[in-house]
Amino acid sequence: MIKKARSVPLRMRILRAMKRRVRSSHEKYQDFLNELGRKEAGIYGEQSLDYYLKLLPETEHPYYIFHGLRLPFRDTFFQMDTLILFSNFFLVLEVKYFKGTLYFDPKNYQLLQEVEGNSIKVYQDPILQASNQCSKLQSWLRTKQFSELPCEKLAVLSNPKVITKVLSYHSEVNRYVIKSPALSTKVNTLLKRHSSQPLDKRLIKKLIKQLLKDHTPDKSSPISQYRVLPSDIITGVLCPRCNLNEIMKRIHGTWECTICGGKYEDAHRAALVDYALLISPFITMRELKRFLRIENRVTITRLLKSLDIEFVGGNKSRTYNLTPLLTKT
Repeated sequence: MIKKARSVPLRMRILRAMKRRVRSSHEKYQDFLNELGRKEAGIYGEQSLDYYLKLLPETEHPYYIFHGLRLPFRDTFFQMDTLILFSNFFLVLEVKYFKGTLYFDPKNYQLLQEVEGNSIKVYQDPILQASNQCSKLQSWLRTKQFSELPCEKLAVLSNPKVITKVLSYHSEVNRYVIKSPALSTKVNTLLKRHSSQPLDKRLIKKLIKQLLKDHTPDKSSPISQYRVLPSDIITGVLCPRCNLNEIMKRIHGTWECTICGGKYEDAHRAALVDYALLISPFITMRELKRFLRIENRVTITRLLKSLDIEFVGGNKSRTYNLTPLLTKT
């Protein structure tokens, strides 16, 4: 049973908007594109695991799945790709989507990736990452005055075509690293290993409630990190079909693209979502004219009304709240 569904993190939504809107001449353009690429691969890998999660073995007692759970740890937070709460143990899944050939080297706490035509990249050992998450989860349990539960860990490779080789600690890699099709078989082994008395149902319910209560989404903004200014952001309503940052024109009540010929009635919605993500969830009429590249106040008012956007203040100090658009998109 899924208790916390997977969602697109706010930071990724902002990075995607930055890819659409920040000028390619920006000094940090390639840096934030690289971060977005890593996060997109991570999300893709986690989503590709969903099929195999549905194939997990049936158990006498229900188990509960949490995606992207981010919990407090001392003065910071830790996040788990997927956490499964069984009746008497936790399972932390560190999900990786890699291409090419992987060289596992736990002795030196690293993972090497070799892709044809590219130089070798070095990553943190995913077994160590999962171990650290288990340790932090146990600390969280103590802080919340729960009895410690055994915590199992697996590094799951979600790309079935990736090639794996082991440089050190073969037994450790064999025990903790699997490809996604082997998940059900591995979980069966873990279930047999943990055959002790299950937790009381009321305690499980209390634990689930506390996990969800303590989940804290990451609200860090790449805007300040990459020093993106409002002047770096491309204005206008972008064509959803073209990849050329083509600005559409408002003609006879619709948005038209001069490149592909596409016509759209509500393309301004995406533009306002980008504004809310990149600049501010609140916008004035003057800013609306500038960002949408429309001078006619009546036209803008009509567009806002079609989106049910509320405002505060009088005519001269009126401010529109774009926040509801972020939850509808």
